[in-house]
Order: sequence, then structure tokens, then C-alpha cells
Amino acid sequence: MGIPTKYWTVAGTGESDVSQLVAMDKAYMDCGLGYQNHVVVSSIPPVERITPQIHKDKGITFVTVINELRMLPFSEVIYVVRAMKKGTKGEILCSSVSLTKITTLIEGEEHQCLLAYESTGTDLKNTELESLAGLIDMVQERNAVVDESWGNDGYETISSSLTVKKEFGCSVVFVVFDPFTYQY
Repeated sequence: MGIPTKYWTVAGTGESDVSQLVAMDKAYMDCGLGYQNHVVVSSIPPVERITPQIHKDKGITFVTVINELRMLPFSEVIYVVRAMKKGTKGEILCSSVSLTKITTLIEGEEHQCLLAYESTGTDLKNTELESLAGLIDMVQERNAVVDESWGNDGYETISSSLTVKKEFGCSVVFVVFDPFTYQY
């Protein structure tokens, strides 16, 4: 397997009166990731962001690869950092992922990478604050320097929130590793 080189972020929600699995599937469709298999990884996405074309109504995503728009293949295995909260009627479901780009010194050599911290809860503001606090702790643990020119003063938070009106609900945020641009 190669090293991922690009990523994108997306958030979505889904509800169902049938089952929790159907609510999850609807949230995945809302993210344009309804036809892929997701492998959840920890918290180090690639550094370069892309902006794909996401068709939430169809559950599909198109990525530009060498000036050509390509749809994510059905059954593709994609790697993601994911924050997901599932629940039932009347509950508030919040998911959040905070990101930052850092530089760290390893054996006298500078290295850049992205860090991600995912959080879930029942209050959007608190969930976002928790993901940001976790991310700041990760930066401090690495004695890293945040690239303040990136994101909002060096940080970015992507969130999803839903008050469940049907029997089952799902709130989800993904950091998707672009499957087309791995370095081998």
C-alpha cells in the first residue's frame, strides 16, 4: 500500500424509521460516500486538501485526477478519519473533527503533517471545543509548531449536528484520504 497524498472533508446526517443501519447509510449518502467501504484510521491525514464534487442526493463523489473528473468507484476501500454519533428520536447528535497543519523536528529534520482529532456529543459547541482541545493536546505532545497561515489561525473544525425526528439518526464527519493519489 502507498502513502496518501491528498484529502477532503465532508459532513452529513441521516435519519430512518427502519433501523440505525439505514440512518447511518443515509448519512453516508449525504456525504457522497454511499457506495464505498470505509476503513477508519487514527488521526494523521495527508497535508494537501482537494475539493471534490459531492453529489449528496446520489451519494457519489467525483475527484479531479489529471484534469479528468473520476467518480469514486463502487466497492472502493477508502481510508477515513471519522467522527460519528448515532442515536434515537429526540436526541441531539453532534460530530466534530478539528484539523491543524504542524511542523515538527525529528532528528534535526523538519517534517510537516496534518493532525486530526474527532469528538462526538450532544451539544455542538461543546463537541467542537472538545475536538479542538484534543487537537491542541496532540500538538503539545509533539512539541510541534502550528502553521498559523493554514485554516483559521492554524486550526479548522468540521461539524455535523442533528436533532433526530425519526426513530433513528446519525451525524457524521469524514476526513477522506483521496484513493486516486497515493504515492507508491
